[in-house]
Amino acid sequence: MSVPPVVHPLVVLPGSAPAGTIDGTPTELSIMDTTAANYSRWTRQALTYLPVHRRGELIGYLWASATGNYAAGFERRLVVAGDDLDCLIAWEARLTEASRAGLAPAAALEQWIGAPEDETAGGIPAGSRPVDSPSLDELWGRLNPDGPPLGEGPLIQDGTYPDGTPVDRADGWGPLVSSPLPAYATATDAPIRYLPVRVDSAVVGYVWAAVTGDAAGYLPHARAGRTGEIAAGLWQLRFSDAYVAGQPSITALSHMRTFAADHLSGVIAPDDAEQQAGSLADLRTISSSSTAGAAQ
Repeated sequence: MSVPPVVHPLVVLPGSAPAGTIDGTPTELSIMDTTAANYSRWTRQALTYLPVHRRGELIGYLWASATGNYAAGFERRLVVAGDDLDCLIAWEARLTEASRAGLAPAAALEQWIGAPEDETAGGIPAGSRPVDSPSLDELWGRLNPDGPPLGEGPLIQDGTYPDGTPVDRADGWGPLVSSPLPAYATATDAPIRYLPVRVDSAVVGYVWAAVTGDAAGYLPHARAGRTGEIAAGLWQLRFSDAYVAGQPSITALSHMRTFAADHLSGVIAPDDAEQQAGSLADLRTISSSSTAGAAQ
């Protein structure tokens, strides 16, 4: 029996079903913005979980971080629901609504214990009690003992790098070791698609991806100067997270508009549409033009 590939989102939906419903679930997943508005879908720390059943059969586990980190997610039992993205999307929508309502991850899980079973998402049986797991990887192995492996997930989880170095240097420095981010190729001969990055409404650079799905990057606008160069860091990190998660670069590009504005790295405006260029060289020409701040 073949095992379906893992579809494990970083990720939330660009729009979700109305609060309290999942009937209008969105049909497109996007990379998650792990701000306070959304639970992270990855953690390297301990967690608790609850079983999700549908029509009497276990279809997955709903989990929440147990250490105060802002993380929660739904993992499918692949032998039963490996080809069923609808249940995954439904729980993604529910978790997004719970995070927007300000619920702690554990409280979000507990609110669905004993709730009426939904025909798509299933339900958590009445009387269920949270079960402890030391890690997301252990939970995945328990749920899917025949594999495939879960994977490492994004570089930053729980506010730290894999070696324990905090992202917020106010929490310490950790081991001072520098290593390059895992990343897509940064050159391509294929046509590309791109989006402008804006800081205070002015275009400071572009995020781009090859239509072949194997290359991507950030290109600063020449007229933006140092501002355009500084903006690169967070966009490169986001592409790295998508690369580690196994996303084609062209898919990662479409997800970039879901991230909230950052005062240094800017934002992709909602009304800026993806554009296509015949080559990366064409985008370099655009980025070196004398008009800065205009959408191109």
